[in-house]
Amino acid sequence: MKKKFAAFILCVLCLLSAVGCGQAKTDEQTPPTDQSAVTDDYLTTISGTYVELFPELSKSEYRNIWIDATTPLVGAENAETTTDMLLGMCMAEPYGPEAAEKYAADPDSMAFNCYFLGGVDKFVMDGHTITGLDAQGQEVFSHTYKLLDEENENGFIFYQSEDENSGQFTYFAFSPDTMETTYHLEFRYAEDLSDLQSWFEGNYAYWNAAAIAEDYDQATMKNVIELFTTENLSAAE
Repeated sequence: MKKKFAAFILCVLCLLSAVGCGQAKTDEQTPPTDQSAVTDDYLTTISGTYVELFPELSKSEYRNIWIDATTPLVGAENAETTTDMLLGMCMAEPYGPEAAEKYAADPDSMAFNCYFLGGVDKFVMDGHTITGLDAQGQEVFSHTYKLLDEENENGFIFYQSEDENSGQFTYFAFSPDTMETTYHLEFRYAEDLSDLQSWFEGNYAYWNAAAIAEDYDQATMKNVIELFTTENLSAAE
């Protein structure tokens, strides 16, 4: 973690290396500094269709999973409040300069926007092709991407569109998470590469998309919730 925050902010952002929006990984999850050691075919390892993670996490049918996961760490009397707090820290609307100004004035209100931007409802990963679909299933964009050799403090893997005029979807920056390892994806995208270099500055400050496979099962949901709560609440301790 490169920034200094209040203890609770640190604990919340800790997951979002595990589930969208954070920086710090556990030792087991820290990616190699040599991105080629990760694999220049990272995109080929995540083929599938993905939806926004946090609207799925917050569904009422999964509430008992949250309570079961948080209770051993904060006690039964605090489980409901803690669950709401953890979800709320990742479901904010502001991002970019608006968020930076808001959180500079009121650091205690800091939260991340972990939704998809640009009118995308689903992402389809197919080899080195990334496609975005809107809520009606219509194509928002579809481009092929090439790996960039881009150094960054977050250990993300950067890709650039091979098509001209790709707009907001010109650059993608992926955490090396997969459904098999951390039960989710996290990534950012922008027209300007510089907007992907900092969590807290620029046009996409306080934003990081979090996704889960559209065809996830109950076991996957249980795993991702347990990972979320364990990493955050253990960090708080």
